[in-house]
Order: sequence, then C-alpha cells, then structure tokens
Amino acid sequence: MGAEPARTPSLPLTWPAAMFGLIFGVAMTYAPYEFHAASFRPLYPYVRSMGVTYLASSVVLMATMLYPNAPRWLDVLGRVGFGAVTGLYWWVLNVSTGGFTGAILYPLLLVGVALEASPAWRKREVFRGVVGLISLCFGLLMLVARQHFPPVFYASLKPLLIPMGLVFLGCGAGLLAPLDARWPRLPRALFGLLAVEFSLLAWGLGRMGSGPAASIYIILTFACVTAALGLRPRVPRTVGFKLLRGLAFAGVVPLLALGGLATWQAQGAIERQVRDDTVRAAAGEADFLVRYLDDARESLQLMLESPGFRSALASRDRKLLELYLRNLPAQARAFDAAVAVDKEGVGLAASYGKEDLGSFSHRDYYAGVLSTGAPYVSRPYVSQLGLPHVAVALPFKQDGKLEGMLVGLLSLERLSAAVTPAAQRFRVQVLDRRGLLLLRDTQPGAPLLSQAHLPSALRLHLSSNDEGVVETFSPDDQRILLAADAPVPGTEWSVVVTQDMGVAYRAITRTSVGFIALLALGVMLLLALSQFVARDIIRRLETLVEATAAIGRGELSRRVPEEEDDELGELCRGFNEMAARTEAAQAELREAVRLREEFLSVASHELRTPLTPLKGFAALTLNRMEKGGDFPDRERTLKALRSMARQTDRLTRLVDDLLDTSRIQAGRFELERAPVDLVPLVREVIERFELRGDEGLRFFLEVPDEPVEGTWDGPRLEQVVTNLLSNAVRYSPHGGTVRVSFHLTRDAVELRVRDQGIGIPPESVALLFQPFARASNATARHFGGLGLGLFICREIVQRHGGTIWAESPGAQQGSCFYVRLPRELPAAPLAAAAS
Repeated sequence: MGAEPARTPSLPLTWPAAMFGLIFGVAMTYAPYEFHAASFRPLYPYVRSMGVTYLASSVVLMATMLYPNAPRWLDVLGRVGFGAVTGLYWWVLNVSTGGFTGAILYPLLLVGVALEASPAWRKREVFRGVVGLISLCFGLLMLVARQHFPPVFYASLKPLLIPMGLVFLGCGAGLLAPLDARWPRLPRALFGLLAVEFSLLAWGLGRMGSGPAASIYIILTFACVTAALGLRPRVPRTVGFKLLRGLAFAGVVPLLALGGLATWQAQGAIERQVRDDTVRAAAGEADFLVRYLDDARESLQLMLESPGFRSALASRDRKLLELYLRNLPAQARAFDAAVAVDKEGVGLAASYGKEDLGSFSHRDYYAGVLSTGAPYVSRPYVSQLGLPHVAVALPFKQDGKLEGMLVGLLSLERLSAAVTPAAQRFRVQVLDRRGLLLLRDTQPGAPLLSQAHLPSALRLHLSSNDEGVVETFSPDDQRILLAADAPVPGTEWSVVVTQDMGVAYRAITRTSVGFIALLALGVMLLLALSQFVARDIIRRLETLVEATAAIGRGELSRRVPEEEDDELGELCRGFNEMAARTEAAQAELREAVRLREEFLSVASHELRTPLTPLKGFAALTLNRMEKGGDFPDRERTLKALRSMARQTDRLTRLVDDLLDTSRIQAGRFELERAPVDLVPLVREVIERFELRGDEGLRFFLEVPDEPVEGTWDGPRLEQVVTNLLSNAVRYSPHGGTVRVSFHLTRDAVELRVRDQGIGIPPESVALLFQPFARASNATARHFGGLGLGLFICREIVQRHGGTIWAESPGAQQGSCFYVRLPRELPAAPLAAAAS
C-alpha cells in the first residue's frame, strides 16, 4: 500500500487571532469614543485599557510566531492577555445579549489559541478544526434557528440563509472528516467556499452598523483565502527576510507605542477642550437667559414708569390700560401678552382683551412680589391663551405703598426658538428645577412644559449642584452623551447642554484615523526603505556565501572585496585571512605529503644501502669461518669487516636521527646540562673521523689559548659536532680540508666548521634546518642522507639558548656552519623550563 498523503497544511490559528486583536486594539486605543453602542455600555469605561491589552498581546503573539526561540513565558503571557480580553468581550457582548454567532465563534477561537500554546499542537491542523466546528454550528443555526438572527441581518441575507446554512454545514463536515486521502485538494476548495460565506456574514453585519463584529469575519475571510491558496506564514530563513522581520518589529512596535502615547496626550488635550467648551456653553446659555429676563423686565419697567400708564393703573381705567398693554408685546417680542392686576391679585386689564379677568388669579405672583419687593418669575404654566408661558411680574407702588402689579407673559416657544452659540453645537434644555419641566429645548418637536427625560446620572448631578461634565448614556441607551449644566442666577432654572459623544470627540476620531493611516503608510515606507538599505548588506552576504562555497569546492584562491570599514568589512577581512591561512595550510600539507613520500623513498634507499653490503660481507665472513682453518685472505676479510662496521655506524646514525626527530616532535627531547669543555669534545670527534682514514680528508682544529667551558649537555653537543663534521666529510672532495675553529666572548662561544665541499645554493640556505630538507645540489647528485641531521642540530642548539646558521658563497665554493652557544642558560629559557 502507498503512503497516505499528508493533510493540506493550514496556517496557525494564532495568526488570525493576532490580527483580530491588532485591529481591535488599534480601534479601541485610538478611537475609543466610537464604541458607544448600547451593547458596549458595561465595557465603555474600560475600552482603552482593553485596547492596550489587545495591542500588547497581539504584538507578543506575532513576535513569538516569527521568533520560535522566544521565551515560552512570553508566548503564554500573550495568549493569556488575548484570552482575558476576548473572554470579557464575548461574555458581555454575546452571552449577556443572547448573540448566537458570537457566542459560538469566540469560545472556539479561544480554545484553539489555548491549544496552540503547546508546540506539539501548533504543528497540527487546529485552524482547520476550529473553522470546521464554526461552520458546522453556523450551518445548523441558519437551518434550524434562523428566526433568531437580528432583523436587519435577517433582512439583508434572508434569501440566502438556507443556502448559506447548507454550504456551512457541508464545508464544516468536509473539513472535519478525514477525506484528504481520497481527495487531497478538497480542503482547499472548502476553504474557498467558506471565504465566500464569511464575507457575506461580514457584509450583513456591516449593514447593521456592527463594525467590530464584521471585522472578525473579514479576518476569517482572508484566513480562509490564505488556506485555500496553500499559503502559510513561516519563520524567515534568509537574511533579507530576517532583516525585514526585525525592521518591521523595530518600526511598528515603537511607532504604535509612541503613537499611542501621542494620541493619548492629544486625546486628553482635546477632551479637556471639549469639556471646557461644554461647561462654557452651559454658562453662556445661562448668561443668555439672564440677559433675556433682564431685557424682559426692562421692557416692563419702561412701561411701568410711563406717567400715562401709572395714571391709568392708579385710576383703574381699563380701556386705557388695555391700550398700553397691547403695545408691550409689539415692542418686546419676548412677551405674548401683558396683564395689569391690583394689589389683591385681581386682573384689571389684559393685552388680549379678555372679559373674565376676575377668574385669572395672580395671588401666587402677588405673594412673591409682596414678600420680596423685587421682580418675580413665576412657575411655568399654560396661560389662558393656551400657550406655555412664564409670568414676569413687577410691583406698582404709589406713595411707597403697593397698589398692583404689571405682569408680562414670557413666551417659552419664542425662548426655545432663540438662536444662541450653544444651540448651534449642543442640544440646549432649560429646566425648572421645581419639577424638571422643560422651558426651552432646541431639539425640534420637543414638548414644552413636559417633564424632561434625563439620564439618572445627569439627574443626580443636577440635584447635587456639582459642577463639571458628565459622561452618560442617553435614556434610550443608544448613545453616550457629554452633558454639563449651569444654574440661571435669580431663578429656579437650570441650563443643560448635551452632545453626542461621537460628535463631541469627532476631532479625536479624525486625528486617530489620520494617525493610523500615517502609521500604516510609515510602516510600508519603512519596510520598502529597509529592503533598499538592506540590499547592500544582502549583496555582500551573498558574496560571502558564494566565496564560502567556492572555498568548499577547493578554490582556495577565492577572495571577497572588503569594501566598507564596518562589521561586514571586518568579516570579509577575517574571511580573506582565513582563506589565506587555509591556502597556506593546504600548501604546507601538500609539501608535507611530498616530503613524506620523499622521506619514505630516501629512507628505504638509505636503510637498504648499508644493509646490502652488510648482508654480503656477513655471508662472506660466515662462509670463511665455516670452512675453518687459516685465513689466507685475512686482509680482505678485515676490509670487509671494517666496511660492515662503517655501514653499521651509518645505519645506527640513521636510526638515531629518526628516533631523535620523533622525540622532538613528540616533545620528549630533553637536555642534561653539566659543565663541559668543548675543546676535548671536538678533538675526540675529529680523531674518530681521522681514524676512519678512507675519505682522504685533512682535519684542522684551531684551539684557543683558554678553555672553552660552559654549562651544556655534552653528549648532545657531541651529536651536533658529529653531524656537522659528517656533512663536511660527505660533501667534501677527496683530499679536501675541514677546518674547525672557535670564536670566544665573555658570554658566548661560537663554533665554526668550514669545508671545501659542493657549497649551498642561495635558495636552499633558508631551508637547510627544516626536517627532511636537503640542498638542491645534494639531491641532484644523489648524496646520501635523510635531511634530519641539521634539523636535530638546530633543535639541540636552540634548546641550549643558542643559534645555528650556515653561509656559503655559492655552489662548489664550500660552506661554513656556525654554532653560537651561551655559556649559561639565559633567564627566559630558564623561566620557560621552570614553568
């Protein structure tokens, strides 16, 4: 059986959840006054706090999705913050109000986000399962309980509810069923259908004016489109995307934070200005009413001071009084009528010419004027004209005695129609505090002298005589009102000015929308510019990547341009130095391999050379001895034995050189220092070479007048002298001369060994003391040796704190080797040895 194909991967549910939180967070933080629907009434005081929590938790969720190595506690903190705010939103706006779709959607969203807190669940199809369950529940609701959908929503999608329910039901069942094995492309098709379904729900809720609810379905629409296209946000793998990610967070988070702080300060300033304007509007309206009443009293006072009117009132001349009273409404348009009464409150005459003035009682007003002796404003009432009026009374006195009153009926309809600065921006209501009756209302169609329907918070504010602004919901709970009140001095009146919160803070909303638009534009520009700026860094990094790949392919000569003097320049320089060291190390390795092969060849040849004659001479001697008796060829046998001895010595030196080289490279080459005189040591070595006598060389030793003494390792120095004399003998012509001399100073001894041999080419002088190194002319002429003797000499001399070098005028002109030894070990080597 073939392997079961993997399910179509979908994006993590955390991404659409974080986008939902980000959108809500921006809206609640920057435009909290737009959340003034009745359903938001319990949450309104906490809208901005919820928005900040949404913003912070959404940014944290996005960061932990893009940075998988972020601390686990940060991811959990973001999910807890998102879950707490979303749970509160769900309970208040869906469960308590009986909303069907939201009551299902948000719990499933929270469960999915909680499951993805585990890395193991994050790799599963949580988004697919949650969307499948949402679709299944929505389909059942639309088919079984569609009558419970909001009327406006139902009216918008009424013809589509049953088809939408069937599609939701089928898509939910298809996503939850394991059908990928038979139809691998089915999930993508189902996600595409659900994108259409969720977009219709967003459109229906948008028509209801429910923007917050529509936004979650818009996000689900885009999430389903993403899943249908097989897209999945992944952690960036390239430097370019990582730079983009870092710059995005580095730009968005500070901009959101600084923008939130700036907007909060701007909102605070605008709020204070709006509140101050509201308080000033109430105070201005109260001043207007004071002036309005003062003008009305002044008109009454002018008439009352007229001699003719006073004479008519004193004589109780009704006809003359009516003539005067008819002129008052024409001159003072605030009055609808005027009445003259006697000191008993009985009507004497009226501007409207009624005959039954006796039934018109002004005793209440008369009592008020009598008690205060000042102008008086009555309670509002419906006069005999059938209109809402307030009576303004002035006392009429003669000889200091109260004889009657002049009463003007102030028109409340004309007062309501008066245009004031406050009325152009606010709803202005003038209330009589003795019954909260409406005396003035700038809202068209408001019934005067009816009891004002005020929010309980505003009623409490009026009764407590507190000053300031009140934020409260309207009596119908559909709007949030901004209200202020002010008493009208000299009356029982109060002015109440109210304004819709959305209208009052519209400037804040416009500022917030503008800032959000600028923020989005700034982020896009930041990302675009960051790509432009990062292009240079990415290009230089790509050059480094290509050069690294070239080095891996063996192109050790590859280098990268250093360009600018920055961190990348330092990296390029380091890369070039590393490449150069690698190239040098490879060259040294190749040279070491070549030397090893050459050494094996030379060593096999050198070891074979003494063994061959040894084997032959040993066989010859054995044959002679087996025959027994006298040896007629005694001289020949002795010669053979001497040759065997020389070859044995040669073989012993080769083996000793190899052993010493091994000890040096292993760090086990040590000196045993003691007082030594070099003259006897050198003389003994020379005598040993002279006893061999078959080279035909002459040895000359120039001995100084004083002893050549120092603290040295005698056997090792003997090895040095032996190697130097052996080289002189090997490369000198038959009959040549080898001279050994000393040059003495107070602190050091210099030994010189000069020969008349083949000399040393200039290019080989610097390499003579390297292991297995030999001069080019020695190799070409097939002189024996492994090239280890001078290397061992150098190590012995340097361990004594001395130096060794060679000089030669050139090929065939001989050479001279110098060994300079301190008489005592210098302080630095002693310290090094002690450590």
